[in-house]
Amino acid sequence: PPPCRPSPPPWAGGILVCLVRSGEAATRDAGCRPCSLAEIMSSFYGPGAVRSFEAWDIDSVDGSADVHASATLCAPSSSSVAAPFAPEVRANGQASSQTAASSAPPPAPPPQRPASGSGAGSSYSSFYPKSGSVGASGADLAELPWTRRREKSGIGEEGRSDSRERRHRSSWHAALNKRLVSMEDAEDLLGMVHRELNGFDVLNTVTVINRLSRLPGARKLNRDPRALEVLYRIEAWLSRASAPGADKEGPEAVLPKHLASISIGLARLQWKDSTAGRILRMIGFIAPELISLARARDLSNLAWAFATLELRGFDSLLLAIAREAVVQIADFTEQNLSNTCWAYAKIGLRHDPLIKAIADETVRKLPQFSAQGLSNTLWGFATMVIKGEECLGKSAWQLICALLEELITRLPDCPTQQMSNSAWACCRLGVRHDGFMQAIAVEGMKKLPNYTCQDLSNTAMAFAKPNINAREFLKALAAEAARKIWSFEAREVSNISWSLNIMGPGIIDEQWLEPALKHFRTLVRVDFDEGKRHDGDFEGWEMVQLLNAAWAYRSGLSEWPVLAQTFRERIYGPVVRALAGIVGRGPMFQASAHIPAAPLAAAGASVAPAEAEAPRLYNAGPVTSAALAALLCPPPILEPLQQAREDAQNIIAKLQVDFLGPVFTRSALRDLGFLDPGDSRALDPFDPRAEQAPGSPPWGDHARGAVEDALARLKADLPFMWFDRFGPHERRVQCWMAYRMEVEVPLGAGPWRSHLAEDGRIADFSLDEHRAMCQHGQETFARLEAKGSGKVHFSLQDVKRAQQWLHGLFAQHDRAGHCERQALLELTLEVVDTLRSFQHQHIGDAQAVEKCLSAGFFDGSLGVVVRGHLRLFVCHFYCISCLAAISNFARRFPEVTLHMDYDDCWQTRLLDV
Repeated sequence: PPPCRPSPPPWAGGILVCLVRSGEAATRDAGCRPCSLAEIMSSFYGPGAVRSFEAWDIDSVDGSADVHASATLCAPSSSSVAAPFAPEVRANGQASSQTAASSAPPPAPPPQRPASGSGAGSSYSSFYPKSGSVGASGADLAELPWTRRREKSGIGEEGRSDSRERRHRSSWHAALNKRLVSMEDAEDLLGMVHRELNGFDVLNTVTVINRLSRLPGARKLNRDPRALEVLYRIEAWLSRASAPGADKEGPEAVLPKHLASISIGLARLQWKDSTAGRILRMIGFIAPELISLARARDLSNLAWAFATLELRGFDSLLLAIAREAVVQIADFTEQNLSNTCWAYAKIGLRHDPLIKAIADETVRKLPQFSAQGLSNTLWGFATMVIKGEECLGKSAWQLICALLEELITRLPDCPTQQMSNSAWACCRLGVRHDGFMQAIAVEGMKKLPNYTCQDLSNTAMAFAKPNINAREFLKALAAEAARKIWSFEAREVSNISWSLNIMGPGIIDEQWLEPALKHFRTLVRVDFDEGKRHDGDFEGWEMVQLLNAAWAYRSGLSEWPVLAQTFRERIYGPVVRALAGIVGRGPMFQASAHIPAAPLAAAGASVAPAEAEAPRLYNAGPVTSAALAALLCPPPILEPLQQAREDAQNIIAKLQVDFLGPVFTRSALRDLGFLDPGDSRALDPFDPRAEQAPGSPPWGDHARGAVEDALARLKADLPFMWFDRFGPHERRVQCWMAYRMEVEVPLGAGPWRSHLAEDGRIADFSLDEHRAMCQHGQETFARLEAKGSGKVHFSLQDVKRAQQWLHGLFAQHDRAGHCERQALLELTLEVVDTLRSFQHQHIGDAQAVEKCLSAGFFDGSLGVVVRGHLRLFVCHFYCISCLAAISNFARRFPEVTLHMDYDDCWQTRLLDV
């Protein structure tokens, strides 16, 4: 005991942490057992002063052992007062003269945090109090035991690069970190934060977030003041560390492992708003500069965290991670590889060098992968949709084949989700691997009762699209789906119904479809009033796909009339009326003029600004001069065709419809006036009693044969296709066209006429408008110029203008290159070429057609009129975007009669390679 006892210090009754040092020999005897240490502390602080005692860590350093211990002190009596801090105890139990209690003043009480967030004791000024404990002075720091320990050990930073001394400010902080990691309850962890946060170092604070993310119930603590205080500390630290001139080597230096640990903790907690969002944005700003210092797992964890939180707009960080990952790819473990592949697929960022590096490294490390790692990697490659690039495609193909071969041996150990995800990935990539799918069918029969609704839907689609006819498995799958149909989501009902239907009769029937339609009707809320409907109740393509699948069975389905009427009112009617608005004529266009405003608005049509009441913002500031100026300048009035296109785009985006299917596309062509009157298949698809007559017009049969020949030549000339080997791949769809046209230019001496004729030729997909804006038109111009042996009269500017005339709609992705639109574009440019030739021959009358070529209307209103007929046949039904392009053509060439026909490639299988 010290010779004198001062008045009771203000911190008595709290937690005291002491460091006891002893020789290596004494470590082995009873002198360093917790009970002996308790006796030493009791004798030093007075009898009855120590209420509880715990020794939790021993750190061996060069012949000495350090025991980190904490003692809870009782409130002191007048005869028993705690000393300022524990002495350094030698092996013989005598206190060192350097740390005698009488030689040091009692420490000041812990300072309160200033309201401004700054000052000596502020949690914002530094992670570390100046002494390593709150409120100590620089002189105290020189006398602290852990400071002398570093000096006496004679071991510098260079010699301890891997120890906890290197990663933490002191061995006490290292021991504290072990306590944080061992905690199993979120409330206990935050309780320690509340008591001891002022003594945390950087790694302690990062550990709190990481450990909290692993504890049950922590996700809902995002507003807890103790958790927020930890986030504030991290935010303040990142702010200081990212400032110019910040310490890059000291204990508060930011390292990539810190950023990865914070990010992955926030990702597990799903915290990305408010303070957590600011921290993530700071990490996105800081990390690219430090990425070269990151380890492989740091790179993988950062990418995984940002992908899990679905954070967009951090391409600079993700590209920096991808570049460094390519360099360090040999250090990636199987988990790092699969997580990185999954992350870039989830975030939607494609980096081809990284994809190839992951593919090559995964093949080398394939035996080390778990079944989940194999499934995740396969899913990642499928989600990134690797198309047929030569170098990348070959590497990805080799990886996919190796993954599937390895997965075949692991299927008995795979849960149903991994099996269905792997099968779906093959379908998504367009890969047909009969051995793998047969193994899925065999193993799936054993595990069918464990399949979830999504597993059943994905697996059915994985067999249907590549046309793998495992009928016994599909029948069992349909029976299992029937038992679980009431748990399906709308999308899953639609997908599984369509998939099983295209596999032919005998798998599903009216008895299977009846409960499916009934359940689907409850999901799409068809009984709700118009005013009670909300965006997102269902997506239009789900109903389109389901009704096309059930159409052949409609006479025996009691739910069909209700769903068909709902489809006609909510989806088919608004879409076809919008297309008729682009055409600008016909019965559907006239009917749309009498549609009340409310249903159109509900279906997605534009609403006048006066009818749309803006929400009132009670905390908004005064109206600025810019806002007042905007009110005085209403938006310009759009010309009718542009307004019709914008209305159609709004409807398509709202309803999420990109096709009308094989049944209702023909009905739409009939309502728009684009169907040949001789087509015996023209019926009302909404009439359950209507029977479809077989056969198509004679020209349709001729076109079908020409397309089959063209596809046979295309497949023969194709190089080996790594992916997309089945289904309506847009680059393989072929369009046949034939036409007879007369171009007339009125002149004073009589009209000038020219005739255009084509008995049948093939148009196919073009990448022209998928390139940079400055390159649009160049490929089309070069192709048509080569076809005309260099004798074309139109210019590149004419090509770009014609592309603007025949706009389609954006329906889930850009469809500007589709063959139907390319056929119309080629014909339009032939008309333009004819008029440019007229200008060269009749220089004096050249201005007579320039206005028409500038505006793009060939109806006679600007002088030029084009008459005739056009026939188009395509080997797969028209999408909504192509129907809009055809409608644009009909608007600009109203004197041209359009007749359309098509096949369904899911039935003909003409496009399978």
